[in-house]
Order: sequence, then C-alpha cells, then structure tokens
Amino acid sequence: MMYHRIGCNNFREQLDLELVPSPAITTPSPSLPSSSNTIDSLSSSPSTPLSADVLNWLSIFLAMSNDDRSRATEALIRTCSTNTLQLNHIKNQIEPYFQRDFIRDLPRELALHILKYLPANDVARASRTCRSWYATCNDILLWKRICHRKKIPLKQLSTIFDDTIDNPWKRSYACHKHLEYIWQHGQPLPEPLVLRGHEDFVITCLQFDGKRIVSGSDDNSLKIWSIATGKCEQTLIGHNGGVWCSEMTDDLIVSGSTDRTIRVWNINTGICQHILYGHTSTVRCLALHGDIVVSGSRDATVRVWNIRTGERLHMLSGHTAAVRCVCYNGKYVVSGAYDHTIRVWLPDQERCVHTLEGHTNRVYSLVFDGKHIVSGSLDCMIRVWDVEQGTCIHQLTGHLSLTSGMQLRGNILVSGNADSTVKIWNIESGKCLHTLAGRNKHASAVTWVQVVMNYVVSSGDDGTVKLWDLNTGDFIRNLVTLESAGNGGVVWRIKCTDSALVCAAGSRNSTEDTKVIMLDFDRTTICS
Repeated sequence: MMYHRIGCNNFREQLDLELVPSPAITTPSPSLPSSSNTIDSLSSSPSTPLSADVLNWLSIFLAMSNDDRSRATEALIRTCSTNTLQLNHIKNQIEPYFQRDFIRDLPRELALHILKYLPANDVARASRTCRSWYATCNDILLWKRICHRKKIPLKQLSTIFDDTIDNPWKRSYACHKHLEYIWQHGQPLPEPLVLRGHEDFVITCLQFDGKRIVSGSDDNSLKIWSIATGKCEQTLIGHNGGVWCSEMTDDLIVSGSTDRTIRVWNINTGICQHILYGHTSTVRCLALHGDIVVSGSRDATVRVWNIRTGERLHMLSGHTAAVRCVCYNGKYVVSGAYDHTIRVWLPDQERCVHTLEGHTNRVYSLVFDGKHIVSGSLDCMIRVWDVEQGTCIHQLTGHLSLTSGMQLRGNILVSGNADSTVKIWNIESGKCLHTLAGRNKHASAVTWVQVVMNYVVSSGDDGTVKLWDLNTGDFIRNLVTLESAGNGGVVWRIKCTDSALVCAAGSRNSTEDTKVIMLDFDRTTICS
C-alpha cells in the first residue's frame, strides 16, 4: 500500500521530540573568585559601580582568614534575615555557582549511562537544553537501548522522518510513537483492504506475518492472501474436512482438520509437503516452536511432530476427554482438555509431570510464558499456575461465562469472555485492574483479544472490533463495525501487529459476506 508524507505537527508536539539542534549555547557556570581577586577587579563589574564604603568593607573582608570570612558571611545573612528581598538577592547571586552541567562535565560514557534510565520523552526534552546536550542525547547507542527496552525494531524502510532525524534508532522510536498516535487518533481510519473468500463458510483460524494473511475455514480449505496485491495467492486444497487450526512459519503453513490429519504446506508454492497421520478424531489445536508442532485432538491425545521431516516424535496420553488447547515453549508441553484438567508434559520423555486440577468444567483456553500457565474454563474461572511446582497461584474471579481468548504480556493478562466483557489482570497479585465494559462494551460475546503497543483490541459476536487503553481500561473507539453489526454480523478472529489489524468476519445468518478485513495503520513508511 502506498502512503505519502502527511502533516505531523500535532503528533510531533505530543511526541516532544526535538528534531534539530537547539540554537542555545552552553553558558559556563560562574567561577568563584579566588583570593587573588583584587578590589579593582570587583569594582570593574558591569553592574552598578560599588561605593567607597562597600569597597572598603570588601578590602577588610578579603584580608580576613577563612574562618573569619565564614563568620562574617553568616552574620551578614542573619542581618538580612528580616528582609526577603535581600535574601532573595543573595540566593540568586549564589545559586549559579553551585549549578554544574554534569552531562557536559562527565565522561561521555557516564553521561550516557545516566541518560539511559530516563523515559524517551525526557531524553528528547533534555536534548533541547543546549548544543552539547543535544549531541549527547542524540547518541545512536542511547536510542538503541531505549528502543530495545521497548522492543521497538530498527525501521529499515524510508520514513516520513528521514529528513529531520539522522539517528536511525531515534527515527524508529518516532515511527513507533507515530503508530501509537494513529491507532488512537488517526482520522479517518485507514481504508480497509477487504479480501473476500470462503463463500458463506466460517473462518476458523487466522495467521498474519505482516506480508501474508492465511485464513482457514470449515470449507476444508486455507487461503494465502498477499498484502501487497490484495489478491489470493494460493488456495490450499487437500483436507477432507473443515480446517480448525493453523500455524505459520516463514516458509510453511501447518493445518489441522476434522479429517483427523495435519498437513504441512509450502507457503510459496501451495504444495502439501507432508500429511501427518495418527489422530483418530478432529485435530482441534496446534502449537508451533521452531520445527516442532504439537497437536491436540478430540481423541484425548497430544502428539509431537517434526514439520520438516513429517515424523511423529511423541504421543502424550493421559487426558480422558478432548484436548482443546495446547502450548509449547521448547521444554514443556501444556494441554487443556474437556476433562477439566491441564497437564504439563516433558515431551522427550513422554511423561506428564503435573496434572493441574481445580476447574469444574471444560478448559477452553491457555497461555504459557515459560513460568506461568493461565487457563480459562467454562466454569467462569481463570486460574494462574506455577509450571515448575504444579500449584495454583491465583483464582481470577469476575467473569460470568466462558473465557474465549487471553493474551499475556509480562504480568499483565487480558481476557475476553462470552459475558461481553474484557478484563485486565495482574497475575502476580491476582487482582483485576480494569473491566472493559460500560456503555461502549460489546453487545454480545467477546470472540478474541489482542494486545498491541499500549492498547487492547477486542472482537465480538456483535460485529465490531474495539480499541481500549491498556493502562486505564478506557474505551477509545471502534476500529471495525460490520454493516450487519448487531444483526448477525460476527468478527470471529483478529490478528494484530504494531502497524496493522486483520479481522476474519462474516455472519451466522447470511447477512454479511465471509471476508478478511485489514486496516494498515503504518503512515510512516514511504513506498516508491
């Protein structure tokens, strides 16, 4: 998609980035007069000439010992203590002698070490102090550290800030802040790219890598869409039943189906490279880590496969009902099932190390960060578990129905529920920080949630996609409203990057065509 340079004055004021060196010049701090100062040098001050009495007093003062000078100064201040104007004058005269430009005076490495602890906006403000501060605050390594702290990648393409910001990392930060601004304030909203396909079937799974969108459907197929052309590149046909789950790498797509198989497809050619047989019922969920995919099935088993060779590596048996969700981090496989339990496995040993019991109904959703497991169930409860100990740390109560989707960022959990609300939790404390509800809440079940930058994006059975503030829980605006919203239109799935939103939408009553909708918020990149 092609964008041109756009006016950014309001954004730049909010961002508070000084893009050119400040014209200010560093003024050295006054130096204290030494004992060699003469009365003549003091009397030649550009201020009002000193009277003979004052000059005589100064000559006596300069002849005193250091101890006597200190006592005389103390007596002078006490004498002036009843006169505010005189005290203020003394203060104003003394203050500059104690002000040091530590950024200029410190070795550059130490100055940068101090500055790296400041928020980016404070570094930008500091750069306006003077030319020397501008040079230090514009250091490439400093802005690289700021970007790494916020997980902002280096922007490789030409941007609207190229002419005004030389520092590539500072430019990447400016682009990131600009994206935040556009998500929240951009008017009008980006023109949606609408990709129609799958006829009137349901889009059951969605993948997005920034260049391609992959949609899977209960019409037995998957489609690969090009963002650059807005066209369907490939239709992957081969499954004999609906596609219920998918995963994606740079060059492969993995799909699971009601036909009990898993297929591995070449993303560029659309050719099926492997068919993975073994499950005896619907493959309901997949988790990908490197070249290893983990599958969960309604046959109550979890299986581990190599997607490069097509080899089945392990089978994990123990659940007594359908496996609904799986996670894998390279060490542990975590599975949630309709038997109300979560199991933690060491797949290489085909051994269950923990069976997590506590839910009183089916487990539908899981997130796993390597330390914490968070499970959502039809019992309305969300539980937080310690993966090493196998113990329940917190029970998160407040939702009134099934938790359909969750996302974990650090200690912050976002959950979407069929009760039409989204909640934000701190999993360390077990406290609910915000409930995203009120008059702008979804009118029916929340189908999916995503965290992007400082925002929560939620989709609903009501045919809308909403944007919320992650830190305050405040509603910001609707990003998508289907024509049949509130009348059968549904947004089934969403996927977000920092620069784009992708939605899978349709309806339950043929009031809305099945489609993929993309909103591209990146107005910082200049395409030729």
